[in-house]
Amino acid sequence: MVTRNRDRTFLIGLVVVFLLASSVRVALPASKYTVWYERSLGFWEALLQGDLAGTFQRHHPGVSAMWIAGATLRLVMASEGWSTSEMLDLPRELSGPQGLPVQLGAAALGLTIALTIAIAYVQLYQLTNSTLAFVAGCLLALDPFHIAHSNMIHLDALLAAFMLLSALFLIRYLTGRAKGHLVASAFCGGLALLTKSPALFLIPYTCLIVAVDLLLAGRPLGPDNRLRWPERLALVLRRLAIWGLVAAAVFFLFWPAMWVQPLRTLGTMMERGALRHAGQTHPFLQFFLGEDVRDPGLLYYPASVAWKTTFVTLPGFLLAIWALLRRSGREDRRVQWYLLIFAVAFLVQMSLGAKKLSRYILPVFPALDVLAAWGLLQGARAGSRVLSRLTNVQAGRAVVTAALALAVPVHAVDVLSHHPYYGTHYNRLLGGSRVAQHVFQLGDQGEGLDMAARFLNAKPGPGFLTAGVCDPGNLMFRENFVGVSKPINHPDADYRVFYINDVQRAARFEHCTEYWRECLEQGPVWTTSFGRVPYVWICATYPQDIGSSAVDRRVDAQLGEHIELLGYAMDSGGLASTDGLTVTLVWRSDGDVVGDNHVFVHLLGEQGELVAQHDGVPRSDRPTWSWQDGEVVVDSHRLEIPQEGIATGASYTVTVGMYDHATKARLQVAMRDGARPADNRIRLESVRATSP
Repeated sequence: MVTRNRDRTFLIGLVVVFLLASSVRVALPASKYTVWYERSLGFWEALLQGDLAGTFQRHHPGVSAMWIAGATLRLVMASEGWSTSEMLDLPRELSGPQGLPVQLGAAALGLTIALTIAIAYVQLYQLTNSTLAFVAGCLLALDPFHIAHSNMIHLDALLAAFMLLSALFLIRYLTGRAKGHLVASAFCGGLALLTKSPALFLIPYTCLIVAVDLLLAGRPLGPDNRLRWPERLALVLRRLAIWGLVAAAVFFLFWPAMWVQPLRTLGTMMERGALRHAGQTHPFLQFFLGEDVRDPGLLYYPASVAWKTTFVTLPGFLLAIWALLRRSGREDRRVQWYLLIFAVAFLVQMSLGAKKLSRYILPVFPALDVLAAWGLLQGARAGSRVLSRLTNVQAGRAVVTAALALAVPVHAVDVLSHHPYYGTHYNRLLGGSRVAQHVFQLGDQGEGLDMAARFLNAKPGPGFLTAGVCDPGNLMFRENFVGVSKPINHPDADYRVFYINDVQRAARFEHCTEYWRECLEQGPVWTTSFGRVPYVWICATYPQDIGSSAVDRRVDAQLGEHIELLGYAMDSGGLASTDGLTVTLVWRSDGDVVGDNHVFVHLLGEQGELVAQHDGVPRSDRPTWSWQDGEVVVDSHRLEIPQEGIATGASYTVTVGMYDHATKARLQVAMRDGARPADNRIRLESVRATSP
């Protein structure tokens, strides 16, 4: 019965952890990056054409991600009838970072990561106990920083997952000596190396803890409970050799480029990857501690870890450090110590490199989540002991259960409140986003720009709109906006869109700050915030003032319910048959025009006969249904005068109006003085014909 209950508890925990991890990683995946779905398709194209060397797409190398995402992308596109050339014509042919092929490719990676979290739960269940494994599994599944990078076709979240599994299987081997766990650790290590070069960290880490566990732990290893140092050293080397050979075999077998040019592949990976990242800074300035810097320095990653932990995991991690330093009890704490060594050593390794981005430190977080779960358990146990001493009531297990039962939902609510933009999460204990905006560059993934695009797409005639953006190449806006994206200072911009990441890094975007301040003074027409911090601002830049238009005379006539003719300008002098007549009209709309209204400009004779006319779409390219709220549209029409159509000295009248293009019905006209012309045309002025 006990075994059956334990199995039921294990299975329930496994299902809950997997569902939590998968649900947040496949729901609304989004990314501003395209490079890895381009490379994933390139990888598979090279593979299917027999170009094995072409499976080297990048020095990172990203092979594991390209196997998974590339296969999914090709299946989806093939099912949609895409040709090979269309599949490779990226990113234009894809329907944006949130299009179906990319969504499913990202979802495939997300499910893979969820599976690794479920496997981590299984290992923790065997290494520790059911309670700790379940809490750790929930924290792993709902780590907001890890989720943010799991919802895209990219490498860092997958790398972190494989590295955690490699470490856990290795620790499992050291505590049980089952060789299958050593092989599993090496297998996951090989997959991590195929994902990204920082996984090279696993090689010295494995050497360190295997040596520490065998040489310094003083475990009984022989009949006399001791092995001599040479024997221990030989045993260490044998275990490391097994790990290294299996990891190398995985690296070789799963990367076809290694089959045909192994030395060149490895050399390029090291030269352009690990060595270059260690010695060269990021090409763009970064915002850290209130200023733009080339290298954020040694404080950058520790600060990133602190702000990207949660309301629950940061206290839990601090409790874990406190419990480890207390050295009380007989509990085997090698799991915790080895994970702490993993986290600290990787943090140090990445801090020493010149090229820094917050996502590069992602492999630290799964280890911290496990440590935080253990720290919460230790803190709850300590609290129950204190409570028992104060009340003389032994309720230790109930207190521990209640504390952990509260911690997991609090963590879940804190994290899920940021759905689906998990990258906007910053630790509330440290002031959240309101403080973080003065420390880090926010919005690394373009969070909120897709919402800005949807706002503009809901405007009249969005396909006719031009949006000025600090970074017009940001796919989270560009690939979701149906209009045209241009640099922020483009003269034809109808709206300007400002993003917090671009505003913070003003040195990278020359005109961004200047226009942003103008936007704030004018007042944005739309903004969105995360954590009470504005991320995106939109300001209207289309003309809304008649003073900027060349108007000779005011009219202020109403046409229909939504359009005004504010005024006009006309060629000076008389009317000659050899000259045309240009009439410039200035319109304004309230943005609610539905119909396709065309303008007519008529030249009428003294008897009301039609002498010349020009009809068409306003400005020839701006249908009335695309006019924005309060927009002033300057609309010029050229009347060509027939050679024998006018008489010298005669008087002619210029009239204008609008009609519905579908029904040809004219819009009703109401003049400023209240008059309503029966023929729904506005008489501008009379001109006298002169001799040629």
